[in-house]
Amino acid sequence: MPLPNSPLIHPKFEQHHRPVVEGSMTVLVRLSRPREGGVRDKTTGVTTFATDEPIWEGHASLRANLTGGPTVQADRVVAIGAYLLRVPAGAPALRVRDVVDVRGDVSDPSLVGVRLRVVDVPRSGLSWQRVAGCDIEQPINRRES
Repeated sequence: MPLPNSPLIHPKFEQHHRPVVEGSMTVLVRLSRPREGGVRDKTTGVTTFATDEPIWEGHASLRANLTGGPTVQADRVVAIGAYLLRVPAGAPALRVRDVVDVRGDVSDPSLVGVRLRVVDVPRSGLSWQRVAGCDIEQPINRRES
């Protein structure tokens, strides 16, 4: 038990640990946000949506989330992504439906080109990273045709 007036966390804790955490972010990603609305062609019946608005590009951390999938918490079904994305705190706040394009990964080359959709943004105290749950936007067919 610490003394009553002694801090639990060292005052220089962030100065040491923040660079370590950000140094482990080795996946190059581009975050973009879908634009609202679209233009519907009445003759063909096709709606054309505007391209996503890029909001940030940089290094992040991406790992498989073993508890991915919908789960029940209290009386609600909550989506938990199959991937856990961590970006530096300096990145814009993530929103559900944001798109994550994996541009490069030094640890898993098979992730390059994968497009993920943010499905969960847990609310917690902002430290030195932002966290989001993501799922693969479209199924990937790995068979050659």
